[in-house]
Formats: sequence, C-alpha cells, structure tokens
Amino acid sequence: MGTIINSISFCNFYNYYGSYEDNTYTFTEGINIINADNNMGKSKFYNGFLWILRDEVYDSDDKKIYPVSDSYFKMMSGKARRESDELTLGVRIIFENNNERYIITKEVRCTKESEWLYNATTEVQHTIDNEDQFIMDKTEKDDVIRKLIPYDMEKYCLLQGESMERLVDLSTLKGLENTINALADMNNLIQMCSRANELVAEAKKEYKTEEKRNSSADEAILSLQRERDDCEKWIEDAKTKIALARQELARAREAEQRFESDFYSSKKREQLRHEYENEQAKLRNLQKEKEEQERSITSRLFDENCPWLLMGLEGETSDFDDFRIALTKKLAQKQIMENPDILLPEGSPDTPSLKRMLESCHCEVCDREAPKDSAPWLHIKKIMERPRKAMHSSDSFIQYYGKIQKTTGLYETTIPKIAEDYQSYMDNIFELDNQIAVQENVVEQKESEMTLVGAGNTTPEEDRKTLSGYNQAKNTIKDKDDEIQKYTRNIGIWSDKLEKIHKELDKKQNSSPVKKAGQLYNDMQCIAQMFADTKERIFANIVNNLQTVANTMYSDLTAGNQTLGGKLLFEREEGGTVRVKVVDNNGEELFGNGTGFQRMKQLAIVMSIISSKENNQCFDYPFISDAPFSEFGVKFINNFLEIAPKVFRQSIIMIKDLYDSDSSKLILPGGLEIAKRMQRNELNGTFYVNYVEEKADSSNLVTKKKCYSE
Repeated sequence: MGTIINSISFCNFYNYYGSYEDNTYTFTEGINIINADNNMGKSKFYNGFLWILRDEVYDSDDKKIYPVSDSYFKMMSGKARRESDELTLGVRIIFENNNERYIITKEVRCTKESEWLYNATTEVQHTIDNEDQFIMDKTEKDDVIRKLIPYDMEKYCLLQGESMERLVDLSTLKGLENTINALADMNNLIQMCSRANELVAEAKKEYKTEEKRNSSADEAILSLQRERDDCEKWIEDAKTKIALARQELARAREAEQRFESDFYSSKKREQLRHEYENEQAKLRNLQKEKEEQERSITSRLFDENCPWLLMGLEGETSDFDDFRIALTKKLAQKQIMENPDILLPEGSPDTPSLKRMLESCHCEVCDREAPKDSAPWLHIKKIMERPRKAMHSSDSFIQYYGKIQKTTGLYETTIPKIAEDYQSYMDNIFELDNQIAVQENVVEQKESEMTLVGAGNTTPEEDRKTLSGYNQAKNTIKDKDDEIQKYTRNIGIWSDKLEKIHKELDKKQNSSPVKKAGQLYNDMQCIAQMFADTKERIFANIVNNLQTVANTMYSDLTAGNQTLGGKLLFEREEGGTVRVKVVDNNGEELFGNGTGFQRMKQLAIVMSIISSKENNQCFDYPFISDAPFSEFGVKFINNFLEIAPKVFRQSIIMIKDLYDSDSSKLILPGGLEIAKRMQRNELNGTFYVNYVEEKADSSNLVTKKKCYSE
C-alpha cells in the first residue's frame, strides 16, 4: 500500500507562528497544493519535511542545506521569539504506511538566558487499536521515519527547484539504469541474482573438493580435469577482461556523452575562428592596399609623365612659354646695380657674350651703345665678374617648378591625361572602400556567429581539448567494442570445448559424492542463470516499454506550448546500460531546450519507469516538490495535474504560480477552477493558499492559510 501523509503541522516554525493546531495542513491522496506568494512560507513548508527526514533545512539566504542544529535561531518564529524568552519550535507529521498509522514530532525547546539554549527531542508514536503508543527505542524510531520515505527513494520524493532537473542522472550511462532498478523494484531481484552467484561459487568449491577426495581417478580423468580447469580459467579471465573493457567502454561513452554536447559547438567555433582569421587577413590586405594607394598621392602630384599638379591647365602651356620668355627679357634688362651678386635667371647672357659686349662697347640685350667706363659698360662688367654659386634646392616643389620654367613642351600631351588618370585613381580608391566595407561586414558577421556559439566564453585551447577528448573517446569505444567481441568469440570456443569435457568426465567419474556435488553445481548454475535471465527479461521489458510510455508522458506534460520539446530516444548500450537523448522528427539530437522542458523530461522518465513496473504501476511514496512550476506557466501545471495522479498516489506541491495578491480571493482564475474541481470530486486532493493579514518583514511575518478545496 505504501505511504500516505495525512497531515503536517508547524509550531512557531519560521513564519508559521502559533501552535500545531493553528498551522495544520490536512492531505489526501491525489494532488495537494500549497499556493503562496514569494516569502510566504513555501520553502519553509518544504523544510518541515527535510527536518523530519534528514534533520536538515534549506537556508534561502545562502542557498545551501544546513543541519537543523546550526539553524535553530533562524527556524524560530520571529514573532514568538520577541514575545517570550521561552518557546517550543516543532514540526509534526501524521502518516500511514501499509495501513499502519504513525506520528512523528520533532521539537526544540528554546530558552533565552544570557543566550538562547536549545533542547531537541524526537517523538514517534504508533497507533494501535486507536491508541497512540510511544516508541522509545532510537533504532525503532529511525525505522518508522524511514517508512515515511526510504533513503533510496528520497531523490525521487523530495524535490526543490532545480533538483527536479536532476531526478535522473543522465550525465552517466549508469544513471538511468540505477533509476530503473530503484523505481521498478529491481533491487530485490538484483540481490537474489547476487546470492545465486554466491551459491554457485560455493557449489563449485564443494565439487572441486569431492574431486580431490576421489582416489580412484585415473590419468585420463585427471587430464580431463586439468583441461576443464584450464578452460574455466580462460573463460573467467576472458570474462574479467570483458568486464574491465566494459568499464572502460562505459567511461569512454560517458566521456563521449560529456564532450558530445560541446563537440559540435567547439568544432563550429574552431571552424569560425579559422574563417574569422582568414576574413580578417583579407580585410588587412585591402586596408594595406588602400594605404599604399593613398601614400602614392605625393608622387602622382609631381609625376613627370602625368603630374596631377598641372590638372586643369590644358591650353595654358603656350601662354606660359610666352610669359616665361617675356619675363626673362624683362629680368635681364632690370637694373641690378644694388645687388650684383644675385643669380641671373635662366636664359641670361653667358660669360663669353658679356666679354664680347664689353670689347665692342655694345649691349646685345637691349641693342644699345655702352661706351667704355660708362654706367652700362660697368654694369655689364660687374655682371660678368659676379661670384659663381651652384644652385641647390631641397624642395621638390621648387625643383619641379624649375623644370616647368625651362619648357612646357613636355606637358603638351600629358596634361589632357591627368583628369582620366585621377578619375581612375579615385575609382580604385572608391572600389577599395566598397570592398573594405563589405569585408568589414563579413568580419562582423563572423564575430556575431562566433558570439552565438559562445566563442567568447571558451578559449581555443579549451575547444581543442574538447575536440581531442571527443575523438579519443570515439577511438576508445571502437577499440573496446573490438576487444569485447574478440573475448566473446573466445568464450564461445572455450565454452564449446568445456561442454565436451564435462560430458567425458560424466562418463568416466563413477564416484557417487563427486556426481552429487557435480549435479548440485550444475543445478545452482541453472538457478543463477534463471535469475539472471529473469532480471534481464524484466529490465528489457521495462526499457522496451519505456520509450513509448515516456514519450506519451512527455507529450502530455508539455502539451499546449508554442514550441515542441522533441522526442525521447532510449538506446540500450553494451553491458545493459541505457542512454536517453532528445531528438527531433528526423532523429537529430536536440540541445538547449528550456528549463520547463528539461524538468518535464526528467518527470516523464521517472513517471514512465514507475508505469512500466511489472506489478504495482504506481509510486508508493509521497511526491513532495517546492516550486517545480516556477518556469512553466499554467499549461504545464494543468498538464501535471492531469497526469500525476495516474502515477503518484499522493503529490504535495508548493507553488506560487496561481497566487494573485490583487484579488480578494488571493487566487488566479485557473487556480480557482482547480479548487472547484476538487470540491466537485473531479480531482482528488486539497488546495491551500497562504496569506498574511498584516505586511511585515521576514523576521516578524505570520502566515495564515485558507483551504479552497473544502
């Protein structure tokens, strides 16, 4: 019949101020809901169960579980503590186990002297013939407490928030197998298999002892015995190696599973990093090319073949030449007596011409007479005798302009090409700008893709380690699979040989004690094999049914959502372990489902295992959960309320999702409908709402309750 909790009561326990009678919650089979807003006692309610079962409580400040002995002060009602220096703090649970009624009360007598002193007690009562009888023996008390929820069932009965996501340890290949063994009542059968193997070993030992006592055995029998012993040793050694190989295989598959979720992301990140580096290199090359083009502007301004400096001077070259000639003549005629050391412009008379003009007393520049020793003659003489200095210039523009002064004929054909050359250059610059802009977008896109796959959260070394670990695990899996197959083939060969040896020995060994011991040994082997086959058959049946049942549960629990949660795929692994994956309709594994789907997946697996049991397809202990729907919404809640009673005889759920502080009823319409269904006996269970009459901080909070299902 299992366990049903009839009620839980609190006395000055956190914000449950007052006596047990003031704070009693009565439960039935089915769904029992405690609906409360934040800070109104959901986690404290859950702590009542933790105290009874584990002597622990959850500290919401530190988000850790502590022994109650370290938490008495926090557990006391703040209001009760302020009113009196002496108070009782306690939790009481009344439950039935296999139609036997029990009462468990854990209390602490709190007394304040110079500091608070605590005296903790545990009372356990057994109701016999309507009389509550105290159990005094500590061991018996512990046994009764464990009737409420056994140790091995706690992880499936007591769930708080995120712990629901870890109902089944899917991080290891043994995790689901262990859950199946626990929830499907397989542990007793496993123990029977283990005991049967022990009996086989004892029978074998006795058989060997009787053989040694048989003094009539001839050399032929002894030779067969040696061959038999060798074959058995080879088989045992092979089985040992297979067992070791399976352990290594399991570890490798766990490593593969551990790395697998990150493998494709790491592989994608590595690929994107490589692509990103290539695209960045392309961007740098384009930027470098543009920089080189821009640096060439100075040389293009003064380029002799196509000087940009002369842009727009088409038709000006002849005028420039006329102006230059006129300017030269004018400068030659200019009086420079005040500064005879100046350098004359290009085209001025050279030294032989000046000497001839002095001898002929005639100025050839202005075509006038220059009598000897006259002012013009002396001027010519001074010019001829002027100091000679070489002309040096470090200014490229001056050098360039000097070339233009000599002649413009060089530029007659080049000036018309300057505009075309300039336009070609600018087109090239604009094209480079466009290419750079496009490439920058490509680089930014790669950066975005890397962000999406978490490149900023991992280093290249970490990703390479993931890829290496995954590939190594895959190689180990292949090697160990091959090793197991090799030893399995050898066992088959040696087993056939062993069977023939046994037949020969049966013919030759006539000793009655030996035959009896041998028969017992054979019988025990058959019995052990029978248990092993039974265990395997039941386990296989559960696994075979599990996928269908679990997907039905998963679909029902997640029904009505905008997104699909995929399908559960159960795969039997080497050595009997089971692996679970979530796949889409094409069989591709799904990752990244939301919290609601993750928790529903875990629940679906647990509920499907319970529903796949051979006999009683119902959970025999209360399912107690604190805030399991905080990320689900009303659809998940209603789905759970429909499905859970088919699997869990009793559920006690602390939630906030149906609370409405703005309503006079303190409950959302969806919650009110659930309560009305309970009133109409359409849904078994109870519906409580916690509330406060006066607002207060947590140290002075007093929680009241109202039952909506009555």
